[in-house]
Amino acid sequence: MSMPKEIAIILVEDSVTDAFLIEKTLEEVVEFEYRLVRAQRLSDALSHAQSNHFDVALLDLGLPDARGLDAVRTFIRISPNVPVLVLTGLDDASVGLLAIQEGAQDYLLKRDIQASELSRAIRYAIERHRIATALRASEERFQLAVNGATAGLWDWNLQTGAMYLSSCFKEIMGYEDSDLPNEARVLRNTIHPDDADRVSASLKAHLEHKRVYDVEYRIRTRSPDFRWVQSRGQALWNDSDQPYRMVGWIMDITDRKHASEALRESREELQRLSAYIQHVREEEKNRVARELHDDLGQQLATLKVEAATIEDHLRADETAAAIANLRKVYSLIDQIIGSVRRIAAGLRPAMLDDLGLTPAVNWLLDEFSERHEVQVVRRIDDIEFNHEGGTAVFRIVQEALTNIARHSGATLVTLEIMREQTNCIVLVVDDGGGCTFDARHNANAFGLLGMRERAARLGGSIRIKTAPSQGFALTVTLPLEAVEARDGECGTCRTTSERIH
Repeated sequence: MSMPKEIAIILVEDSVTDAFLIEKTLEEVVEFEYRLVRAQRLSDALSHAQSNHFDVALLDLGLPDARGLDAVRTFIRISPNVPVLVLTGLDDASVGLLAIQEGAQDYLLKRDIQASELSRAIRYAIERHRIATALRASEERFQLAVNGATAGLWDWNLQTGAMYLSSCFKEIMGYEDSDLPNEARVLRNTIHPDDADRVSASLKAHLEHKRVYDVEYRIRTRSPDFRWVQSRGQALWNDSDQPYRMVGWIMDITDRKHASEALRESREELQRLSAYIQHVREEEKNRVARELHDDLGQQLATLKVEAATIEDHLRADETAAAIANLRKVYSLIDQIIGSVRRIAAGLRPAMLDDLGLTPAVNWLLDEFSERHEVQVVRRIDDIEFNHEGGTAVFRIVQEALTNIARHSGATLVTLEIMREQTNCIVLVVDDGGGCTFDARHNANAFGLLGMRERAARLGGSIRIKTAPSQGFALTVTLPLEAVEARDGECGTCRTTSERIH
């Protein structure tokens, strides 16, 4: 035991004779040096203890201002940091035992007190008080940790089966502190049947092979719903390598589990949707290729024959015949243009039907921005387009972006699709090089032919504003009554959830 070099002792004794005998006995002690202060009354002793440090108090039970066990209770209550050694003149061990129950460290009978016995009692009283103080502080720290933790703590005696369950543990399970018995079977019975074998296997691996015990499982609460918990624990083994105690905690992870599951389902749904869109796009490409081959193949073959015939007539100087064949060529060219326009008009992006115009345009802008390293600023009002209007707006935006990528050298593009009174306004502006624009000579330049035709078909118009080094601004005005879905009409702006479910 660790003892101070000099022990400070306060002797609380009103009898001069008894005090003299105790002082003489202390003089015979050789195990330690001491400093002695005597008080005749309990009030004087408490005053000394409040203003001075003492390692131990020798307390008589018969004082003028305090009698019997009241003296012990009062001294310990007011000076809890000073261990008490009771001195009694009564030849009755029960009095000393009662004093110990009240918090005294030991007791001695004054009539047969010996130096060796007094020395031992003082040293043991100091050491036991130190240990008790340390233990009490440790218990307080543990209790603070338990009360402040969001985890439910458990302490399992593997030999008796008793298990301490903290109030937080019981709260996680939906119980009050006094509602749940402290038994291991309580915890076992709450484990979900589908998780029981996995938990048992993890526990067995820890106890028999000292593997990490860290497992997630479901427990039945008082509701009796099941909640997810994460449980960790650590066993203690004796010298024979047998586990005798295990301490651990559980933490409610239900919300984390649900969030993780929702995230996983969202990712899977996005993957399915992406695969579906890619599949539809590939089918669309194949359909267009088949239609181009079927519709245009024969016409192009005929056009090649007619061109060769014209060349033969010109070599033979048969101008009239050449002109006649040339008219046939013009007619074939018109048929080819008509076929191409028909196919292009039917080439509606599948994602418009699946996602709606706004997600489809956003996808188109993101693809454009990433591929051409152009920043895109967008504003798209909530307009539910009909089939023809949604297709026209998507194609106009697509053709405008294609023109910007090919000709402008822009680094910033702004797209707005706005509801403005009775019209839908599509505005595409870039910060590219711009040009000198003449409506008479450039009417069909910049890919405007297709955009003009789409706008005109819906009763709309296109306006161009550009100049060298001042960028390019395209404004398309479309009547809302021509592009917006009517009540009961299936529009293009259905949500993903509506399509899926």
